[in-house]
Amino acid sequence: MFAMRRSLIPILIIICAFVAFPPLLHELFPPKLPAAELIVHNSRRPLSGFTFSDDSGRSLTLDHFRDTFILVNVWATWCTPCKEEMPALNHLAVLLANKNIKIVPISIDVSGVLSVRPFYERLGLNNLSIYVDPSKNVMDALGITGIPTTVLVGRDGREIGRMVGPAQWDMPESVKRITEIAGQ
Repeated sequence: MFAMRRSLIPILIIICAFVAFPPLLHELFPPKLPAAELIVHNSRRPLSGFTFSDDSGRSLTLDHFRDTFILVNVWATWCTPCKEEMPALNHLAVLLANKNIKIVPISIDVSGVLSVRPFYERLGLNNLSIYVDPSKNVMDALGITGIPTTVLVGRDGREIGRMVGPAQWDMPESVKRITEIAGQ
């Protein structure tokens, strides 16, 4: 019996290593996200209407931001790549503060504001407004199949371009590209 227990020790050590090692590596060597590369369409695309809410529960549409460029980021608190890019979006909001570009991060978390507010607090995301769509209608309306996805919407409410996947939105080349596309 004791011999059998002793033979299980190496197996338990290997299992523990497989469980503990990846998060430790992630902490010690955080992944480097690529610069944002919005794919610009040949012609602007019309968007289907959808509603989402702000942190006070007020129902909104993208028309609420009409006459400004909108960088819509669809994300969730449980999405690891989303978590990695949110601090960069938060910093991008500061970098674009004097531009006519509004960042609208829409969380698709089922619990809505209840999970997003503590997430923002934990990561210090104090430059981004909270927007939620627990119904996930934004996914269908924008034709999104995976998150994070970011869509640049023009002043006219039509889609200019998009990027699927996480990015380092506050890198100088990312900021330059966004402002060039938006003519800022």
